[in-house]
Amino acid sequence: MAGKADTARKTKKAGKEPKEPKVKTKEKTIKRPAHLQITKLASVAGSLPTAGLTTPIVEATISTQPTETHLPISLKVVSGGQLTTGPIVFSSDSSQFYLAKDNSVSAYNVQNGEMLQNFSVHRDSGLQRAAIKKIVAAEDHRVYTFSADHKARLWDARTGDLVCVWDIGACADFVEADPSKSGRFFCAMRRKRQRAGAQKKYVVCRVELKGEPNGVEPVHVERQELFRASNVAGLSVRADGQWVAAFAKFRVHVAFVGDANVKCHVWGMEERVSAIAFHPREPVLAVGDWRGRIVFWFCVDEHAASSEDRPIVRSTHHWHAHRVNAIAFSGDSLMLSGGEEGVLVLWQLDTETRDYLPRLGSDIVGISPSPDHMRYAITLRDNTIRIVSAVDRSLVSLLQGLKFAERAGRARGARELDSDPFTT
Repeated sequence: MAGKADTARKTKKAGKEPKEPKVKTKEKTIKRPAHLQITKLASVAGSLPTAGLTTPIVEATISTQPTETHLPISLKVVSGGQLTTGPIVFSSDSSQFYLAKDNSVSAYNVQNGEMLQNFSVHRDSGLQRAAIKKIVAAEDHRVYTFSADHKARLWDARTGDLVCVWDIGACADFVEADPSKSGRFFCAMRRKRQRAGAQKKYVVCRVELKGEPNGVEPVHVERQELFRASNVAGLSVRADGQWVAAFAKFRVHVAFVGDANVKCHVWGMEERVSAIAFHPREPVLAVGDWRGRIVFWFCVDEHAASSEDRPIVRSTHHWHAHRVNAIAFSGDSLMLSGGEEGVLVLWQLDTETRDYLPRLGSDIVGISPSPDHMRYAITLRDNTIRIVSAVDRSLVSLLQGLKFAERAGRARGARELDSDPFTT
């Protein structure tokens, strides 16, 4: 102890501070490629405030001409994004289903979800913004598409070849096929020329596409205006093709188009309407609202077509706690519905009982029964499509896209709701 004290006194007399013990450290050398070099930025360091900086400022300079030879990178396929925002479309034999994304259509196998074919509007028109609004499946694996460039196209889904193109004269935001006749459709189109302050922004027309290239009949379009509406958020057509309905906000337009004289009735609803669907056989229009109710309107018969003063019989089916996003009928006695609860509700209309397919993982935004009534396609808001067996409710195939984070998805849904002209 005395020796250490003497050493400290001698160091203090000499005016020297005691030295800290040296610690040996191993320096790790990182080898960088020749085209990655680390250089000091003397000029930048001199211009920046140095308070609190204990390490020199460095920059990684990446050379644009590497010493090694690299092949150029080319983008072959653009993938990801939203698969679809509504119900999918089955082929006539229920073996395939179709999805529209931007200006292309993809065909998938129902059993395993494998992509079979992809065809695009680019190859026909060269337009970059010919977004497809609606797909309608036809016989023999043919597909009709309606695009924002005012064109209707017929495709061969097996080969991806374009068969025919028609100019319908306007952009069809909503399209439903006429089940009673091939090549005939009901379209909700925005009116091109409107007076200042005009309230009727949409016109609902019956469009018939006739003729094919190299055929006996020339290619032309026959269009008949049925009625006008201020807004349209969806269409539905009865199986016999004699009734068509359109809805937006608190109103539902129901039109009888079975003869030359079109008779249109407008009904006001107590709650905001979110979905509609015709029963395939009974004179019933199912109307879903934001309170979670599904109201059956018995208003699509000959007596209702001839008189507006006739009282309408209604019945209410209520299970959903939130708004009903989708309604569909499978056969004569089964109704399917879904909404924000993420539960598929199966209504047995004959026995007035319900069955459920719960825990789907996200909001239901679309329901599509297959033509053979053996499967249901459920479109979810989290970019998922589930094909479910109608026999035992088992999962047949699953198509999954990129998912939003839960918080980001809710924020995105709130923004879409605020900007939706039909909900504000």
